[in-house]
Amino acid sequence: MEGIFTISLDFELHWGVFDKKDRDLQKACYVNTIDIIPKLLRLFTKYEIHVTWATVGSLFAKDANEWAELKPDTQPSFSNEMYSAYIYAKKNGLADQYSWAHFAPETIREILQFAGQELGTHTFAHYYCLEPEQNPKAFEADLAAVEKAASKFNKDLVSLVFPRNQFEPQFLDICYRKGIKVVRSNPEDWFWKPIPDSRSGMLRKVLRTGDAYLPLGKRTSYPLQSIRINPNEPIQLPASRFLRPWQPKLQLANTMHVRRVMNEMAVAAKKKECYHLWWHPENFGYYPEQNLNQLEILLSHFQKMKTRFGMKSWNMGEYTSMLN
Repeated sequence: MEGIFTISLDFELHWGVFDKKDRDLQKACYVNTIDIIPKLLRLFTKYEIHVTWATVGSLFAKDANEWAELKPDTQPSFSNEMYSAYIYAKKNGLADQYSWAHFAPETIREILQFAGQELGTHTFAHYYCLEPEQNPKAFEADLAAVEKAASKFNKDLVSLVFPRNQFEPQFLDICYRKGIKVVRSNPEDWFWKPIPDSRSGMLRKVLRTGDAYLPLGKRTSYPLQSIRINPNEPIQLPASRFLRPWQPKLQLANTMHVRRVMNEMAVAAKKKECYHLWWHPENFGYYPEQNLNQLEILLSHFQKMKTRFGMKSWNMGEYTSMLN
């Protein structure tokens, strides 16, 4: 088997940062994000890249009324209510004037028109699986809401990415029962170990950032046969690398990061291993053209790896047909 290049995108708009950022200050980012998604799709088509769009289920709704119909009756009761999207919605509202922050059904329809693009889930309400006082019943209700939301697109979603990468093994059986066949797991390095948001210390952040430019952790690619497959659980597909967005005034850092990703991709191609790149479309919302140019460098490099070593492009869902 040749090497495999996988991309998964965590598509969230404001649902991904409602507990961290001011909605009004993010408008330009979200509007730009929606504008560049067609450009991303054309790039992926040009370079024959298969992608999983792990989409927050709330984005499937067209407005606040439909969102209210889709949301689950059983909701999380986090000890810190700031982590609840439902409390956020109650306090801030989801009025039409803020639709750019909360809803994107037409964008989702456009994604589905392109070959190789898989619609996955990022839970319905960006559910935090490791925050105190969350519970399995609320998580299962969240995934039921995802099913309901996806039904209007005539899609059964089989791929899931845990919000904030809060990978929770005890929820894998729930995922499996709700039709999820593959989840994105975390790299093996200790500084990528999933933890509650409140426990993310400075050292962990420094090492994650540093590893984006210099090899501080383990090799990021892995053999296909090493992927964890347990009975009655989804396949666990490790992430390899978070693609950091382009930064102004840091050209050296930008170049180092792109070179690091290219080198890791080349190792995967030569060793016939899997390499799993991920980011948020919203990361391209600032400096969109620079980010698209940076991405095209990487996709062009994939084409070279495909020509030289036969590297393939799979979305997350395609692993299920190959490994089951």
